Order: sequence, then C-alpha cells, then structure tokens
Amino acid sequence: MPSTYTENSDKWKSLADIDFFTHFVKAWIPFNAWYKTYYPALKTDREAINEIKNTANAARNRFLGLLNGANDESEQFRANLAHLHYCLNNIIIENNEQRIYFERFVIEMDRTCLIQRDAYNGINYYVELTLTRNEITRVLSTVVNGARRNLLNYNHTEYNLAHLRADRTFGNLSRVQKSFLEEKFNDANPFKPVNLLSANPADSLQVGQYHLINDPTLIYKGVIEMLYNLRNVLFHGQIIPNKDTNTVYEPAYKILRMIVHGL
Repeated sequence: MPSTYTENSDKWKSLADIDFFTHFVKAWIPFNAWYKTYYPALKTDREAINEIKNTANAARNRFLGLLNGANDESEQFRANLAHLHYCLNNIIIENNEQRIYFERFVIEMDRTCLIQRDAYNGINYYVELTLTRNEITRVLSTVVNGARRNLLNYNHTEYNLAHLRADRTFGNLSRVQKSFLEEKFNDANPFKPVNLLSANPADSLQVGQYHLINDPTLIYKGVIEMLYNLRNVLFHGQIIPNKDTNTVYEPAYKILRMIVHGL
C-alpha cells in the first residue's frame, strides 16, 4: 500500500521545482514589447531579431556592457552564459534540424556568397544558389574544361552535398576536381555554422571556466539568435517539457532578464 507521506512528498517536490519555461516567456514578453516599439516598421519577429543583431541598439549596448564589465552584475551575467553553454552542450535541443549550442551554430545568413566562380588548373568552376524567403530553392553548378566542354552540369532544388556527390557526372571528375568543386559548394552556402568557443585561451574571453572567441559582437549575435531559437521551439510546442530541458531555460531566462532590465 503506497504511503500517503511519500505521495505528498513527491507532489511537494514537483511544486518546489521552478518552471523556467514560464519564466522565460515572462521575460520574452517585455523584450518583444521593446523591439516592437523600437522597430515599428518591421512586420515579423525574424526581421526584428535580425535588426537587433546587426544594428546599434539598447539591447546590444546592455549585452556588451555586461559581457565586458568588471562588477558583480557582469560576473553573474558571464556565469549565466557559461551555464547556458554547459546545458546546451549536454542537452540536445534542435530548431529546424539545427542543434542550438555554442560549438556549431548558424548565427546569420550571408547573402554575399551565393555565387562562386573560380578557376584551377585550367578548369572553370561555377556554383550559384537561389534563395526564396530565406530558403535555398535552386542549386546550379558547372565544371568546364579549357576546351569549353562541360564536365559537370548540376541542377537541384535544394542544397545537399550528398546529393551532389551522388551525381553521375560528379563521379567522373578527378579527385582534385571533386575537392575543388566541394570547396566552392561549401563557400556558396549562406548558412555557415560558427564556433563561439576558442581553442586559444591567450586570445579569448573567459566566461566562467570556458573560453569564448575574442569577438564580443559575434558572441552577442550568437546568444540573441540562440535565445530566439529557444523561444521558437518553446512557443511552437517543439520542446519536450522535462527536467533536462527546464535546466536549459534557467540560464536562458536569466540572461534574457538581465538584458531586458537594461532596456
């Protein structure tokens, strides 16, 4: 027969746990209100987040001030960043098939690289990507030799290196030609992941026990994008609401709250 005391204890334990999902939402609401006021002409949250990442504003000033500061508040902020990295490194959370974590994360889209044109050993390489509403909808690639004969004429509706490698004409290229084409293919990718961690402690920003790259602005962009991704998976019901994922939202909430308090 189950013990009433044990059952009551388990219920009280569950009530004692802090629901950081809800706290994160409560912190996002004033953040949302701020950027809707600050960027009234922008229609979507995505447009606003892109502006927040790439223009001078109160959120960026607040973040960089906390990241670079020497007072107790800055120490706590950096501790929260370290905690967020630790949690995301140990608990897999994905948004649109991309894992959200510091080690390999797409921070922003680069539209300047969509066309790659180069020559090597008398062979001409061309890669062109077409974007439609921030999604790759066409991939064109050609390889032409000095006699103007096509060695490869590749056309596809999505960016997929495995699909390129499976193409019959790609298989006919030499090892060097394949390697060079893959390099151009990767260079054209507008969604390149960035590593916010540094392997060089002498040239880094120390955050808790971790070393981040010595680029505060890029760290700012990355963290804002991560918070936005965490917001999306939570608001869209993609997150599994368990104890593990709740621990991720603790530092996420604390970071967002500290930013919002300076707006």
